[in-house]
Amino acid sequence: MKTGFAKIDITPPLGSPLCGQLIAPEATGVESKLYASAMCIDTGKHKLVFVSCDLILIPNELAKEITVASVVDEVIVAATHTHSGPATVQLFGGGANNQYLDKLKHGILESIRLAVDNLEESCIKFSRDKLKGFAFNRRFIMDDDTIETHPLKENPHIVRSEGPDSNDISVIWSENAHEKILGGMVVFGCHTTVMERDNTLISADFPGKVTKYLEDKYNVPFLFMQGACGNICQVNPMDSSQYEVGKEWTKKMGDAIGSKAETMINAGSPAISSELNIITKTTQLPRRKVPDELLDWAEKHKNTGAVPPLLSDYGSEKYNQLPPGKVSLEDLFKTPFWSDFYANEIKTRQNDYLHQPEMPFTIKIITIGNLAIVTLPCELFIEWQNKIIENSPFKNTTVIELANGWNGYIPTLEAFARSGGYETKEVTSTMLVPEAGDMMYEALIKMLKSMINKRK
Repeated sequence: MKTGFAKIDITPPLGSPLCGQLIAPEATGVESKLYASAMCIDTGKHKLVFVSCDLILIPNELAKEITVASVVDEVIVAATHTHSGPATVQLFGGGANNQYLDKLKHGILESIRLAVDNLEESCIKFSRDKLKGFAFNRRFIMDDDTIETHPLKENPHIVRSEGPDSNDISVIWSENAHEKILGGMVVFGCHTTVMERDNTLISADFPGKVTKYLEDKYNVPFLFMQGACGNICQVNPMDSSQYEVGKEWTKKMGDAIGSKAETMINAGSPAISSELNIITKTTQLPRRKVPDELLDWAEKHKNTGAVPPLLSDYGSEKYNQLPPGKVSLEDLFKTPFWSDFYANEIKTRQNDYLHQPEMPFTIKIITIGNLAIVTLPCELFIEWQNKIIENSPFKNTTVIELANGWNGYIPTLEAFARSGGYETKEVTSTMLVPEAGDMMYEALIKMLKSMINKRK
């Protein structure tokens, strides 16, 4: 087969609204540039391109436009989920700049074109391993049996984390006949929230440091793809010896992931079969209907115009040691500002439900020999990724989220059954019914089984 790589600058102009916080600040500078990085695989029968974008989300419409306009058979365009990048979707009352979206579309298509132009004979290799200590479950069961997202360090009410941490790391790379590395892709799951909440600098966050580490080592492009990170972040509230926020931690974390990937590459791996297959299925998943009593409250709520308080940096601070005026995420939910915000979110959710009671949810699975790459347009809870990998009929399976669009969070049914936390609230980022995860899982397992049966 042939592979080709390319990288295009998609950094927005200063003054652009940054997406990832409840209030969108304007960009005042650039900590690190943002890129659309592409990897093309051409077997002669299929021509496929993966594109990794340093963005919080890929809009559903943009994903469709890229698929139609690209010069290849199939595109997987995904976001690294940086919370220090430009707004690309309507979220929390803020929207994207159409001029930037035009530039973004052009940049993604150009990265695809250049990756195709750079095709050369090669083989693909794959390695999967564990990397602990950098990505932790962010939802914790408290002593009153409720959930708290991002609890502060040394919080005496913590009982245990609700689910597992994120440890899986996968590397897919290509080599020419002389065993020269041509480029590659790292898959690791963790919310891209290492830069501070009040940060106003454009930043690729830790994924940018991962790719920089590898590109400095091999002098070729690398992509970063998100594994399941819906309930995963970089802060460990059970360890008060570390402060996992800020530019220094983006480098420490990025270098650690990059170094692990380098070790995996240098350890060698047999080439994967050149047999490549792609299957796509779009299933209709129902939106959550807003409970009548909550909608009634939102309709009657009178906006107070409250100013948002300063919010904890993802629980990186110690319990009872927050600076004056700064609150934990759980305490934010008790403020007048949140009441105003939540009422607006509920009404937006209701309008979205009436406009589109079901959402198209597109699953794309790529198999290369005994490797299956499952790509999903959502923020996936880690439990789903683990279940997919454990029950896949393929020898090796990796999961990429935030690919070819965005349909919000996919928590577990158990998460919805507990009160508290952020990810299951009636907000616009959790728009699908609690059963959506089971529907998604059933569909993709059938797809994997049909693909393995074709090989027999």
